[in-house]
Amino acid sequence: MTERINGQGFRPTDTVSARRTDAAKQAGTGSTAGSSSQSSSSSGDTVNLTRSALLMSRLEQVVQSLPPTDAARVRAIKDAIASGAHELDAQQVADKMLRFERELA
Repeated sequence: MTERINGQGFRPTDTVSARRTDAAKQAGTGSTAGSSSQSSSSSGDTVNLTRSALLMSRLEQVVQSLPPTDAARVRAIKDAIASGAHELDAQQVADKMLRFERELA
C-alpha cells in the first residue's frame, strides 16, 4: 500500500514516530478518530493520518507487548513432527481453520 504526503512518497519507517505521537495524543484526549487526524510539529508541518494508520499503530503496540516466541519449544515441536512422534489430526486442523475463517467474516 502506498501512502503519500504532499505528493511525496514515503516509507513506513519514516513516519513511525509521527504515528506513535498522534496515536498517543488520540488516546490521551479520549476522542475517537474520524476519517483523519492532524498533528503539527514545532516547524509548522502538518501530518494527516487516516483511521487505518492509527489502527496500524495500535496493532504495532499490541504486537510489541506480546511475549517473545519460545524458539526452543518451536524447534522441539518441528522435530517431533518431522520424526513422526507428533501426529496431526487433519480433520481437527481443518475444523479450526474454518472456524477461524468464519470469525474473520
